[in-house]
Amino acid sequence: MIPLEDGLTPFKGQPVNQLFSVIGFPDDIELVDNKIIHTFHIERNHIGLVTETEHANGLEGQDPLIAKDMMQPSQVNVECALTVITDKKKIIEQWHYKEAYEGCTPYREKLANFESR
Repeated sequence: MIPLEDGLTPFKGQPVNQLFSVIGFPDDIELVDNKIIHTFHIERNHIGLVTETEHANGLEGQDPLIAKDMMQPSQVNVECALTVITDKKKIIEQWHYKEAYEGCTPYREKLANFESR
């Protein structure tokens, strides 16, 4: 999967509507200091495998066993907050995002599909 930055870079300097046609419309639009802030947000709960270290005593073969890593199913909060900033003419100037547990994957997939056309 492509990094989100790589998928967004071709849109810098372009009208934001071009990005909307690929990833969809934002959840919020706000005017701040002559900039238009477009906020996209994904949040959902997901059961994922999380590595947990369990302390153990004993031997594994002839080696002492101190800890054991195990993959445990656990509920995780999948999240993506993508902010796209444009000027008043709606030309993309910059963006930033924050994600947890690969929450921006749906945007990466849409951008990858767009690039492969």
